[in-house]
Amino acid sequence: MFDIFKREKTKDSYVSDELGEWIIISNNSKLSLLYKLIEKSIKKLGVKSFNLYIIHFSEDREIKNLFSVKGLIKTKNMLREADFTQKLEDMLSEYGVLGEIDSSKLRFCNTNYIFFRFDILLKKMRKSKSDVKVLLPPLGVKSMRIPYTSKELFKDIFENDSGSICTSNLDLKDDKNVRIVAICSDNIDLENLKYALSYFTKDFNISVRYSGVRNLEVQVIIKDFNKNALIPLLWDNFLDTYVSSC
Repeated sequence: MFDIFKREKTKDSYVSDELGEWIIISNNSKLSLLYKLIEKSIKKLGVKSFNLYIIHFSEDREIKNLFSVKGLIKTKNMLREADFTQKLEDMLSEYGVLGEIDSSKLRFCNTNYIFFRFDILLKKMRKSKSDVKVLLPPLGVKSMRIPYTSKELFKDIFENDSGSICTSNLDLKDDKNVRIVAICSDNIDLENLKYALSYFTKDFNISVRYSGVRNLEVQVIIKDFNKNALIPLLWDNFLDTYVSSC
């Protein structure tokens, strides 16, 4: 969806932080409206300081004004998941037909992360214009499939733009050092893999060897791995990889 930004990241259209890379969308009034309603829902609960990100935003190809949204709230303030979803439901229902809101929560390193997703058929519009941060995931990762497990995440990354089928395993050496081993049924695009891995670190080494007749074993040794960039991709599955490491 956002491949046009792969090589042309400008200051006005792109930002990065510890949670990953983000496109700044400024001219989509419907996205802006939904963002403002989500933001208002959080503020109505008395949360003073927070960051709101959109992880996935799409419009149905056949049904006009039917939107799917996934998002992430990051805050050190107390925010109850049930309170947020109820307030969000109240707010969104004034503007259209709302499907069920799914949500999950992650508490990690004294920070609360609330993840949510919903479908809404907008019936009422209001002029709205704001800059919205939308996730630009690693190459090969599909925002519609988020939340991933770590195995499925790196499987998509390794298989990207190839006809190969891969299985992957993430092995934590310690908090910052990671080993990933993938077994693939055929050759993969190593340049794409390098580009995708640079999302998490600049310091990695890839080695390749054939295992059996056709199987390819790809081993990646990563130093200074940015584990926080996994949070928007894994949601609460993050705890399957990192239990208490800050």
